Amino acid sequence: MSRKLPPMAPPQIQPRAGAPEIHIRSYQIITPLFGGGVEPQHADPITIVRASAIRGHLRFWWRATQGGRYGRDGLARMKQDEDALWGSTSSPSMAQVEVRNVKPGILITKAGGNSGFFFGDPVRSPISYAAFPLRQTTGRAEPGGLSFGVEFQLAVTLPTDRARRQQVIAALWAWETFGGLGARTRRGFGALKCTHVKGVTDAGPWQPSRNDEHTVTAWLRECLEHFVQPGEGPENVPMLDRTLLPTLGRQRNFNVNQFEEKMRQLLTDSRCPPAQVSNWLPALVAWYYPLEQMRRFRQTRYNNNRGQPFGRSYWPEPDEIRWCYPKGFRGRHAQPQPPNRRRTNKFPRAAFGLPIVFQFKDQAIDPPQTTLQGIHHDRLASRLILRPLACADGNFVSMALVLKAPALPPGGLRLVGAGQPAGINTNPLTAQEAGFQPLNGNPDVLQAFLDTL
Repeated sequence: MSRKLPPMAPPQIQPRAGAPEIHIRSYQIITPLFGGGVEPQHADPITIVRASAIRGHLRFWWRATQGGRYGRDGLARMKQDEDALWGSTSSPSMAQVEVRNVKPGILITKAGGNSGFFFGDPVRSPISYAAFPLRQTTGRAEPGGLSFGVEFQLAVTLPTDRARRQQVIAALWAWETFGGLGARTRRGFGALKCTHVKGVTDAGPWQPSRNDEHTVTAWLRECLEHFVQPGEGPENVPMLDRTLLPTLGRQRNFNVNQFEEKMRQLLTDSRCPPAQVSNWLPALVAWYYPLEQMRRFRQTRYNNNRGQPFGRSYWPEPDEIRWCYPKGFRGRHAQPQPPNRRRTNKFPRAAFGLPIVFQFKDQAIDPPQTTLQGIHHDRLASRLILRPLACADGNFVSMALVLKAPALPPGGLRLVGAGQPAGINTNPLTAQEAGFQPLNGNPDVLQAFLDTL
């Protein structure tokens, strides 16, 4: 006859002294996730949120917050410390990250209903200017779409060394505040909101208490001073600057209702539950405002009599390309605009990042498609970050930040398509050369844009 044992409580397990500390961070992605998979511009069908991608983002923001401790000539020391903390081919990482409990949200490749257009549709999509890689063009594979409402948890194992631990926490703060997941995070795609932290009392969630301008500004200043190392960093390493506060959008001359109506209709046509759409819209509105301001700023055109949204640009790049083109100025564009504009051989919109593709309308007489890019590096990531910032009161604020990073790629610029000038002038505009809308005499292109927010 078997004997029944009395119930016994499980043994108490005490963590070993000095053992790595693990905590769980819960996230919502508050703007659409663009890409993020192994195939560019496509969401991964199996692991939409990947730990390897998060580690890459955290390495970037570690450099952005810690670069000041190394000085201008400290790149080798920075690389050594980065590998020691985040791992390399020869050593494991001190900080482990594991993705858990992923909710993939809703992947939208085309709007439902009768419209069937992509988010990159330049006419009907309210976010087309930022989502232009989703535009369907001849010879390019079908775009991958956007994921809305993604949620996940991140298990983070912190190093036992206190100094290293604080560096990981600083990288997490910067990633959550200024970064995101997937592609085009500097334009606000894949922006994060940390909703809960379990296990570490001093590691967030970091949020200003409310979306009041004074409160948010004071919070940002305090966090930058706490998490960002002062000093000069290694050359060409993008960094946060404790002295450069982000710019907050005031939503001036912005038709919120019109954007909400278009975005709500688009998401509803895509069979998104109405309750979820209502929850997503406040963050999308705060994100859309700086994007719309940038569209207006970069595409400022001469008003024509019919009030159409097209016409010749105030910016000098189209005329500079025509000066390079063997056929020069022809047809309706027989002279520069304005007629007294002098050739400067400068391309100021390179400040927003490279490459820039210029597509001319009249193919019979205008230059062909022309690309502005670096001589030695085709691409240069934009220094400008635009995204919404979540506040503890449930509201969101529009935010723009300029990273401390090279304004132009090493070696200078070149044109591909129309012709190559004797050498593109990479000096900043003079105040006189910047005397056109929307710069209005300000030669600092990014600062002139920030002044519009």
